[in-house]
Amino acid sequence: MPGPPVEVWLWRIVPKKGRGEHRTLADHVRAEHWEDVWTHRHPGAGRYRLEFRDARRAIVRVEYANVPDPRSDERIEYTTGRVRRPQRIVPPARPAWEPRPEPRPAAPARSTKTGSQGGTAARPSQGGSPLRPPHVAPKGMQWRLRQKGSWELFDVRREIPKGCHELRTPVGEFILVYSPDGMWPGYVRTRLPNGRPCLVPGSAG
Repeated sequence: MPGPPVEVWLWRIVPKKGRGEHRTLADHVRAEHWEDVWTHRHPGAGRYRLEFRDARRAIVRVEYANVPDPRSDERIEYTTGRVRRPQRIVPPARPAWEPRPEPRPAAPARSTKTGSQGGTAARPSQGGSPLRPPHVAPKGMQWRLRQKGSWELFDVRREIPKGCHELRTPVGEFILVYSPDGMWPGYVRTRLPNGRPCLVPGSAG
């Protein structure tokens, strides 16, 4: 028999083509006062699947939450959902009132190519174009390409991490890339009309 919930897993629903529900784990917290996650560990606006799990990590209840931008006055809307068997390994849950830890600083990347500005360019991730985020970032968020080639959502209100620079893709989307020297293959430094520094495709001048 399933026991009382002791953890709550928050899955961000990812809009993709194809059958089924695509999602990524945004956070998981202890069931005690789990609603504090929206105050102290807010994962950003979007649609979430909430899985309430017992001590054996069996799912005992599922809800969905339509979460607005935390800066707005809109309320979170909850709906019920169906139970699925657990398929992924996740570390122990944290208290919902505990702030989200900052990511560890990445080690400097090896230089592999000389950039057009005289510096050493960052190496694109292996296994595909580094300029194609998984999907459109929710309002108030932007994608960040980590040094190891993995993507993560980044709150635009936060200070840009050391070693990262903002880059505008050919389709106009702004993302963050890890580049200690501020260069990227095929891109040049410039400033936007508001004075913010940015990397843009070389053809954009």
